[in-house]
Amino acid sequence: TLTQDGQRITQVMTAEGVDPDHALRLAAALAKHSLHPLSRALVKAHEASGDTQSLEVQDVNEMIGLGLEGHFDGLLRLGSAKFCAPKTKGIPENARVCQVHLCTENEWLASWQLSEDVRPDAVQTVQALRQLNVNVWLLSGDRPESAQQVAQEVGISQAFGACTPQDKLLRMQNAQSQGARVAMVGDGLNDGPVLAGAHVSMAFGNAVPLAQSKSDLVLMGGSLLVVAQSIELARHTLRVVKQNLVWAAAYNALCVPLAVVGLLPAWLAGLGMALSSLWVVLNSLRLTKGF
Repeated sequence: TLTQDGQRITQVMTAEGVDPDHALRLAAALAKHSLHPLSRALVKAHEASGDTQSLEVQDVNEMIGLGLEGHFDGLLRLGSAKFCAPKTKGIPENARVCQVHLCTENEWLASWQLSEDVRPDAVQTVQALRQLNVNVWLLSGDRPESAQQVAQEVGISQAFGACTPQDKLLRMQNAQSQGARVAMVGDGLNDGPVLAGAHVSMAFGNAVPLAQSKSDLVLMGGSLLVVAQSIELARHTLRVVKQNLVWAAAYNALCVPLAVVGLLPAWLAGLGMALSSLWVVLNSLRLTKGF
């Protein structure tokens, strides 16, 4: 959510005898079945390479928060190191720094490191949330090192990487059990459970359908600042509601008894009621003027 879509490959590692172009071709054949940003990046990289060959992987399944698997001359897996590490020949240590790995059932084939460029308004958004006294956490399915790097760039002190959907949900529930009111912003498949469990959840219009369906709000456009603006508007709306209720209660508590005992003429009481309603409407209209 904090990084831009359209990541690019910065490093490729392959097993001995494995052609990098063929490895990318296999990875793209699996990745095209997913909406994950890393999967989309691999597909775009294959398209940009000019390789006209395309492969078809059968029986593709996506394991949320882990990766994809399918069949192409045997089992083929694409995803995290934990998901792709085969039973016999594991991923080399120097390749584990990469984010995406390709393996068969028995051996490692290739790994890719992709860049993550932070959105231009991410830092400003985090600062705006802090000014609203909101404690900001980053929960990511990426490697802990990647999550910490992004967190440092945008100014978030609490960052947790390698989170499964259950990890995210558990951390949120722990915060809720301590009295926190949680707003969750997410756009991926592994954000579904935590979006559904938050007090308020938000997804952007370009988020995957599952994230949108589990969110209370779908924010149109690509600006992260809408998150802070939504919280600020919600708080001001609540203040206006309370002001209107206090005014209505005070007016009725004062004028109704006076009208009942005859100390306030009926026409004046009616005029006062109309003016009271007008004040409530005008006070509420301040919400449309940037308050």
